[in-house]
Amino acid sequence: MKYVVSVITGSRADYGVLKYVLSRLKDNPIIELQLIITGSHLSNKFGNTEQEIMEEGYKDLTRVVLPDDDDTRSGMAFSTGVALQKFAQHFRSHVPALLIVLGDRFEAFAAASAAHLVGIPIAHISGGDVTEGAVDDAMRHCITKMSSLHFPGCEQSRRRIIQLGEKPVTVFNVGEPGVENCLRSPLLSRQELEAAIGFPGIAGDYSVVTFHPVTLEFQSALDHVSELIAAMDSLKEMYYVITMSNADAGGRAINKLWVAEAGRRPNWLVVSSLGVQRYLSALKYSKMVIGNSSSGIIEAPSLGIPTINIGTRQKGRMMAESIVNCEPNRVSITEGMKKIFASEFQARLKYVISPYGNGTTSERIEEEIIRFLRSPKEKTMKQFYDINFSLDDGDIL
Repeated sequence: MKYVVSVITGSRADYGVLKYVLSRLKDNPIIELQLIITGSHLSNKFGNTEQEIMEEGYKDLTRVVLPDDDDTRSGMAFSTGVALQKFAQHFRSHVPALLIVLGDRFEAFAAASAAHLVGIPIAHISGGDVTEGAVDDAMRHCITKMSSLHFPGCEQSRRRIIQLGEKPVTVFNVGEPGVENCLRSPLLSRQELEAAIGFPGIAGDYSVVTFHPVTLEFQSALDHVSELIAAMDSLKEMYYVITMSNADAGGRAINKLWVAEAGRRPNWLVVSSLGVQRYLSALKYSKMVIGNSSSGIIEAPSLGIPTINIGTRQKGRMMAESIVNCEPNRVSITEGMKKIFASEFQARLKYVISPYGNGTTSERIEEEIIRFLRSPKEKTMKQFYDINFSLDDGDIL
């Protein structure tokens, strides 16, 4: 008997993270994998990465097209509503044994909501994290409460999921799949990378930059990027590989600014998407990662690359010692760069340990999914798990 397992991916970032999980599920003889692509995968404004997925052997794709002409917060709310309707329509005629969602984006939230209402069990990867600067924080915890299986990336997140009332026997600290990508993916040589992206800066000193809008502060996004640019310009000999922002509120304005400023700076390369192999290869040879992407928190430390983490978007996550947190202004960012280039800091990089696992994530996820699929008794109504704890007077007040 084969079990249909659906996996949703809404962006280049989450598809890249899911690489080895998808590969294992695709090759498992008792699983029929259904890959649902949506969001920016199908948008020309954000690189239209559908073709990249097809080139990796996923031909039979289900496409859920969403509006992409309004990247305000109200536009995101409208897109979430449309997504909920479209996923509900899809699940009316396609009922998998399990739906797998990653993280916290609105596409994942809409898919999980539809599946939960239809009665489809959900497995949630990378739940339990805290990112205080994003509306995604609330959506992540909502997905947790709708899910029957949980695969957080670190022990702190596992404990949070249990704190939310999920039974410990359903919560597995498997590490982050992005770490597995770093440790297992065959990466390009420096020369191959330079040829692949056509940027001579790869041969010299360069940094990788990704800056997404902070959804709770998106009105300030352009000011923050302008401050970042001023700090980047202070390193006269540095080249920059800049990957464009995501589809969150304010992302389009950030991308327009990158493109406009790149025209005056021959030491910049701005790309909509590098793909998994080229992006990880670019990280590997870089001097540092700059911005507010989760890749600076999860993937970069696994490669021994330091990170300038700007602002509040990732606030609350577990962070390796290779990460320097900065305010979104040129002075703080410049000081962070100086700290990274200090000899003492550089000497410590080889000893950095990631809190996000050892690269066996996909194997452990596959094992627990198979066990779940073969155990119908675990698919019944969820029970709230109460933990014993005490609050001090300050917490109560």
